[in-house]
Amino acid sequence: MNTEVKLHPSSELLNQFVQGELTTGNSVVVSAHMELCESCSAKAKELQALAVSSWVDPSSAVQSDQSSEAADYVNMVAGIVTSPQITSAPIEDLVEVDIDVLDHSIKLPKVLAKAASQGLKWKKVAGGISEAQLFIDNETQCELIYMAPGCKVPVHTHQGSESTLVLDGSFEDELGEYKTSDFIIRDAQHNHQPRSKEGCLCFSVLDSPLTFTAGLARLMNLVNRYKFKKATFRVA
Repeated sequence: MNTEVKLHPSSELLNQFVQGELTTGNSVVVSAHMELCESCSAKAKELQALAVSSWVDPSSAVQSDQSSEAADYVNMVAGIVTSPQITSAPIEDLVEVDIDVLDHSIKLPKVLAKAASQGLKWKKVAGGISEAQLFIDNETQCELIYMAPGCKVPVHTHQGSESTLVLDGSFEDELGEYKTSDFIIRDAQHNHQPRSKEGCLCFSVLDSPLTFTAGLARLMNLVNRYKFKKATFRVA
């Protein structure tokens, strides 16, 4: 696993994942990150143990300490009822996949590898960007995005939120640089322009259409709204 990950889902987001409160698309991107990040996988299991503890004994939610016997019991129950989505795949269990737009194979989280191995329909977008949609649920737009070396995305913001997991390479925007396994969230308060020097492959989940805010790219906003509607209507 990548032990040098700098950007992670918030504790609140991990707790929503554990509680099953996220859309399927957002659960997939969080789960994929956890397959690459030991610390988030461990934190999610701790949150799950706390949830199980509260279920077994509601008063434990407000108690600061427990006996070792009680803690062992909570761990035992957590092991029995562990959610199947909370997994921690050893690096050797990640699946090596050839991606059409890359000149090398990469190891993908298992939650994404199955879809990729079955074939992806890549569409070229202006400026060296290619996209392949994954139809996961009827609430989010999920896609793999490849940015060729030296390309950039038009300046944009978001009507809702976008969760992005870097799978290969790196990119940057006005707020920082993001490398493999980093988890980034952007929303309506961000107006940014992602760009990549070396090339980058990401998995992105949108809960609303993005909005271009500068230049001729703004003419594509109607297309963005149509694309989001098409992506979410494809899944029954």
